[in-house]
Amino acid sequence: MKNRIYFFTGTGNSLKVAKEIAASLPECELVAIQKDMDKAIPSGYQRIGFVFPVYFWGPPAMAVNFIKNANFPPQSDTYFFAVATYGGSLGPSLPYTRDILLEKGVNLNFGAGIKMFANAVFKYNMSKRVEKITDISNKKIEVLVPYITVMEKNRIGSTNKLTLRTYLKYMSKIHDFDRGFNVSSNCVSCSICRDICPAKNIEMVDGQPAFNHQCECCLACLHHCPKRAINYLTKTQNRRRYTHPQI
Repeated sequence: MKNRIYFFTGTGNSLKVAKEIAASLPECELVAIQKDMDKAIPSGYQRIGFVFPVYFWGPPAMAVNFIKNANFPPQSDTYFFAVATYGGSLGPSLPYTRDILLEKGVNLNFGAGIKMFANAVFKYNMSKRVEKITDISNKKIEVLVPYITVMEKNRIGSTNKLTLRTYLKYMSKIHDFDRGFNVSSNCVSCSICRDICPAKNIEMVDGQPAFNHQCECCLACLHHCPKRAINYLTKTQNRRRYTHPQI
């Protein structure tokens, strides 16, 4: 039987996890969560998974909105799983995902978190130990994959109401995060930022990226810019950039 994994990614961490899981499953399709995607969840699949990073202690707004607006046909025999990649704290990301799936009549059979390279560069200068941290996270992925392969089930804990309130507060303002972006004269009009944005939030105006305030805070535009021309306020100009070295 076929399998499918929906993933959301900015720097490639969650895509790395999704690809590793997919490689262990027969006929596994990888589907990127992005603006204007098909929201019909197919029936007849053995496993359906969701892989996403943790933003402000919870799932990305676009991943949440996709699940909330998706059309789930009866899935009585389908195994559903979720994997959250995080750099700091997993927060209530898995219980919250379970709860919104339950609202759609879907049981989340398995949930897990994978700690990976922390890359919220607007908050801090990132570690130099990319190789070491990547090696550690790769070993954790190797441990995780067999659980999904054999369709293991686990208990997902309760939602911490305080952290959930904090997460929802940040998410209510997330689309305006791009108001803090600025573009330097280093920009060479390559359009990578526009093409990689899952929210399709960027358009090129007179050769420069313009942001349309539908941001997801994935930072793909900032990290993937080959000239480091995109920055957040005055915080990131001298900070390192990151994309997963194996993606």
